[in-house]
Amino acid sequence: MGMDVDGMNDHNIHLYRIFNEVARVGNITHAAKNLYISQPAVSSAITNLENSLGVRLFIRKSRGVQLTEKGELFYKRVKSAFDILEQGEFEIKQTERPEIGRLSIGLSTTMCHFVVQPFLKKFIEDHPYIDITLVNQSSYQTFKMLEEIGLDIGVTTEPIKKDTLEYYPFMQYEYIFVATPAYIKNLKLREATDIYECFDRGTLMLLHKMHPIRKRVDQYFYDNGFTIGHTLEVSNMDLLIQFSNMGMGIGYVIRNFVQEELERGQLLELVLEIPQIDRTFGLTCNKTSQRTKEMQVFIDDFKRTFKKIQHPKYNYSLLKKINTM
Repeated sequence: MGMDVDGMNDHNIHLYRIFNEVARVGNITHAAKNLYISQPAVSSAITNLENSLGVRLFIRKSRGVQLTEKGELFYKRVKSAFDILEQGEFEIKQTERPEIGRLSIGLSTTMCHFVVQPFLKKFIEDHPYIDITLVNQSSYQTFKMLEEIGLDIGVTTEPIKKDTLEYYPFMQYEYIFVATPAYIKNLKLREATDIYECFDRGTLMLLHKMHPIRKRVDQYFYDNGFTIGHTLEVSNMDLLIQFSNMGMGIGYVIRNFVQEELERGQLLELVLEIPQIDRTFGLTCNKTSQRTKEMQVFIDDFKRTFKKIQHPKYNYSLLKKINTM
């Protein structure tokens, strides 16, 4: 093509790179954007390359450019050369890349959404060579998989069986009844004159009947002679909070996860003195399973992030509570 080895300098390689991109996308403007250079610079580079080779490489058209017959032949060679260079770069980088590790974590949608999402995002950024599998399920299912060594780690509520499971608590939480101001106003129109009639005339939104918290609430209402008007069962806390914010009823939700809505007055708390017991979220793993390097890295990072048990945030000067109507 009229070019000897001495002609293969850095300038020519730069021209070939520009030619390769223009040929690939078929448009000088798009190639310029992809290469982060100006459109005139691309046009000038193509002209210089055509003059250097003594052939026409492109036919200019209204919507872009098209390779000539000789341009097609040249593109095949140039593309092949760049493909070989890219493969070489990849193989070199692979020799320096750490061995890929794997980590499986069980957690609920609520736990991911409200608790550990920022931590997981940073952990993935800090440890790109750990392949992570997230298994979305209840704490009960996670406990079972941990016992069967089907998972490495769980982010769960406190396990009942602690003979085989190791548990590191990081957040204390409690449940409260909440509703929107508009829903409370609606209940007044239904002649609800006190908090007890709210539950009689309103819709009470609770977790499913087999959930231990639900059983505790049902027992409290039974023991205290409460009349419940209508009950809506919701499968998980995430949906329960969404429905509460939508004004669909009175939701029994975790205070920690609606604190901002309470402080803004978007939700109001309906106070019933249901006895609370200390409940926590934590990191759970099997005591007997072999702890891999990836597990230890995750546990160490987690403990550094959650150094102390976080308690529910109370700001009684901002919280709007309803004891009577």
